[in-house]
Amino acid sequence: MDKYITLSVFTVFWLLFAVVGWFVAMRFKDRGVIRCCVVLTAACCYLVWLITFLMQMNPLVGPRADQKVIYAIMSYWPNSFIHSESDP
Repeated sequence: MDKYITLSVFTVFWLLFAVVGWFVAMRFKDRGVIRCCVVLTAACCYLVWLITFLMQMNPLVGPRADQKVIYAIMSYWPNSFIHSESDP
């Protein structure tokens, strides 16, 4: 549920940024350039945030280790689940 709230809040924020920038640009002489810059800024920032958010929500690549490395970690680290007593 929290991911939908976060997604909605940031979507509304960048949409409001674009709409407010669109109407503020009416006061300036070069309104076309300013509108273009504001809308492109909002769209690019939203896409960067969205891609980063979605990548963290469902990662495609996880940590990988060889079987020997996993066994070494289990046997040499003191807080491993196979240790009943500390190493000498």
